[in-house]
Amino acid sequence: MRRFAIACAALLLFAATSHAADLKTGRELVAACSDYISADQTQDNNVARTPHPCRNFLLGFFQSLVSRERARTDAMVKGLPFTSKEACVRMPDFLSYRDMATRLVNFGKLNPLALDLPAATFAQKTLERDFPCPPQSNTPR
Repeated sequence: MRRFAIACAALLLFAATSHAADLKTGRELVAACSDYISADQTQDNNVARTPHPCRNFLLGFFQSLVSRERARTDAMVKGLPFTSKEACVRMPDFLSYRDMATRLVNFGKLNPLALDLPAATFAQKTLERDFPCPPQSNTPR
């Protein structure tokens, strides 16, 4: 039953990311986020923001990160193994959509081969580069 719950959580993570926006590749994500950065500079901060594919993608992507972390914590508390193919990331306390969009665009410029990755994988690789977890020490305390 517990494994079923973890499998369901994993499927929800995938669904949240896939519905985030119709951005399939890193190339499409970088193009959308470049447009978002440009549009954000002219946006009046005193009015409601219009929906944008980059921001919609990031919203879904960040929700999937939160769900993945909750599933990991739940598995750990229940004594279940939790395996994730994604590397550990340590997110900052605050990261604006614009800052993350800028990081995605910069990652794409520095890693043109990664542009052909799926958009969610491209975003994950950006986080892994920019916010890696500190190395674990195996020395007992």
